[in-house]
Amino acid sequence: MKEKLFQKIMWLAQKMGSQIHLRSMRDAFITLIPFLVLSGMMILFNNVVIAPDGFLSALISPDRLADWQTVGNKVVNGTMNILGVLIGILFSFNLARNRQYSTPLMPALVTVACLFVLMPVALPFVPVSGGNAVMVTGAAAYSLLGTSGTFVALMCGALATELFVWVSKNKRLQIRIEGNVPPAVTQSFNTLFAVMITILLFAVGSYLVATLTGHEFHEAINVLIQAPLLGLTTSLPGFLLLDIINNALFSLGINPGGITGAVLEPPLLVAMQQNMDAWAAGREIPNIIVRPFSDLYGRMGGTGITLCLILAVFIRSRRSDLRSFSKTVIPTTLFNINEPVIFGFPIVFSPILMIPFTFIPSLLYILAWYATAWGWVSRIVVYVPWSVPPLISGYLASGGDYRNVVLQALLIAIGVLLYMPFLMLYEKVLAAAEQQAASGTVPPPHA
Repeated sequence: MKEKLFQKIMWLAQKMGSQIHLRSMRDAFITLIPFLVLSGMMILFNNVVIAPDGFLSALISPDRLADWQTVGNKVVNGTMNILGVLIGILFSFNLARNRQYSTPLMPALVTVACLFVLMPVALPFVPVSGGNAVMVTGAAAYSLLGTSGTFVALMCGALATELFVWVSKNKRLQIRIEGNVPPAVTQSFNTLFAVMITILLFAVGSYLVATLTGHEFHEAINVLIQAPLLGLTTSLPGFLLLDIINNALFSLGINPGGITGAVLEPPLLVAMQQNMDAWAAGREIPNIIVRPFSDLYGRMGGTGITLCLILAVFIRSRRSDLRSFSKTVIPTTLFNINEPVIFGFPIVFSPILMIPFTFIPSLLYILAWYATAWGWVSRIVVYVPWSVPPLISGYLASGGDYRNVVLQALLIAIGVLLYMPFLMLYEKVLAAAEQQAASGTVPPPHA
């Protein structure tokens, strides 16, 4: 029975690994690992080491520290904040190459053009001096180009590339130039109609979406996913459901900040303020689930509590590649920055690791909720940033209760144990795939 189950999982993993779109996505994410690691390190450096209200503020003026943060912010702008564009380029390039297209750079360029075609003509921006947002034309927002735009970039990359390759292979839509003409010129004219048709269709599609729905393309995507989530509250069942959706989307390479965050963030912040006011006034603390609840108990190391996966690698893994990768990302993971883990391990599109990534945090939230409800630990009364490392965050958020630190340590240990069998199965599948690749055989799934 166990062997049959393993063969089915192996078959599913190989199917997903060989599917041309998923394989192209995987290769794109892997290529971006250096960018993700760099951006994670800069976020860590800016928000911890040189934070204007951090430990260095006693030695260096906060204004000077804030000025130094400009370097890190510029690095983040060139990495994380344009991740959607980079993913779109690489996904399109790999997809075209896997389709055996002769010049995969061309559809990648068309994908970039289509991404900007889908951008709104005017966007609201808040002035540096503050106040109400003003509509601005001729500008693109990092919120649409970065991690929040990854899903649209993947959609754009798939549709634009498939359409471009299909049109460009149509002999009737190619302009043939005779004579001694440079190859670049020939290629440019051969793809002229493919470029025009692809970009024009995206422009018409973007216009129709905006006209029929009243939302620009990016906003329409968020609304379609947000609609079923509206009406959920901060109760434990609603919170767990939203967190599962959040993690599931992340495991597909979609940053869900603008989807689930728009539903959860406002009421959680209100609940946090109520707790802080009650604590300051010496009243009974009213709420268990508040804004830092997720960061403290289910996102230690980042979404999907990936700190537990990295610790499981150090404890049990015998694969040098996983151990080496884990050593590289552990500094940022300790500060809850885990994009390098999600896209580099990778968890994205891994049929084995997606399961614990999605569901383990919910089990830990349940334990934390009941431990709080039964009075075994203190309720959260201090708002702590998401980047504060585990254990330290539990002590600060509880107003100095060591029991919350113990709870975090126990949840980490439980998370490691829950991740362990999935890690072992993941390594077994990797080893089997490597062995089969060497022998050139792929076994069919057992019934």
